[in-house]
Amino acid sequence: MVCHKNQWNILVLTSVLLLSVTMAGLDGEAAVITVVNNDAAGEGFNDPTPVAPVGGNNGTTRGAQRLIVFQRAADIWGGLLVSPVPIRVGATFDPLPCNTTSAVLGMAGPASALRDFTGTLRSSTWYPAALANALHGSALDPGDDMTAQFNSSIGTTCPLPTVWYYGLDANPAGNQIDLLTVVLHELGHGLGFTTFVDLATGAKPFGFDDTFMLNLEDHTTGKLYPAMTDAERVTASQNTGNLHWVGAQVRAASGALTAGKVGDHVQMFAPSPQQPVSSVFHWDTALSPDQLLEPVYTGPVHSPMLEFPLLQDIGWMLLTPLP
Repeated sequence: MVCHKNQWNILVLTSVLLLSVTMAGLDGEAAVITVVNNDAAGEGFNDPTPVAPVGGNNGTTRGAQRLIVFQRAADIWGGLLVSPVPIRVGATFDPLPCNTTSAVLGMAGPASALRDFTGTLRSSTWYPAALANALHGSALDPGDDMTAQFNSSIGTTCPLPTVWYYGLDANPAGNQIDLLTVVLHELGHGLGFTTFVDLATGAKPFGFDDTFMLNLEDHTTGKLYPAMTDAERVTASQNTGNLHWVGAQVRAASGALTAGKVGDHVQMFAPSPQQPVSSVFHWDTALSPDQLLEPVYTGPVHSPMLEFPLLQDIGWMLLTPLP
């Protein structure tokens, strides 16, 4: 069964506010992530404004530099994950909310979720489109596998005194936001670092689990998300410091953290009250060192860390084993 994002009453797109097995020895095929430019002529990825090359990005227009950054992020993820099916990302650069103190940087999420397909790892469970296709071995649903949108107002019409950095070298100035980091973050959500549970009500889409929620635990009660009532899931989503990721791969890799864990359980972002576009499907801000999929931009990160074992926990296989 296929569930498109306009069919579930939950927020799949995720935003960033301004300031189960390792693949070792298996003959896998690197994922190819294709950027589908959905911008109109003269704007977004097609913005003709002349710019100078910067930080290894040799594009000569603003739009070209944006597209080069996006494709670099796609290539970083694709070169580390296994999928025999190309992954399509429908992407745009559009004006998004922005003021003198904050801005929405970008948002992305799966275009659809699927369950009970041939190759699934668990019956009666939703999988994001890109992962479902990888497990199945061919495209299950035509069209884009994820959608992504980034803020074209930053550095143009936005009054925020911060601008995009389009370089590829992780070397933004103090008043710049590293676009490559933001795109990597959002593509992580599109690949499955998200739940389809309605955060406001705790309801599962059409009553079925999703592959992300299987590893969410309320440490106070010891219950996993699938065993909770809707009300208990809402409570867990606001249990600061006690909503944990307990997947085996992340637990094995948790030794890299010096903060943000209880034993080998890793804390997820669960503020009270909820933050609808951030709660549950980000790491807690308590983690140290900082991770790519935290809810707030903290600086350039071009190498996902705990995100890889989490993707393994939800069903992805890596092209090469973790070090």
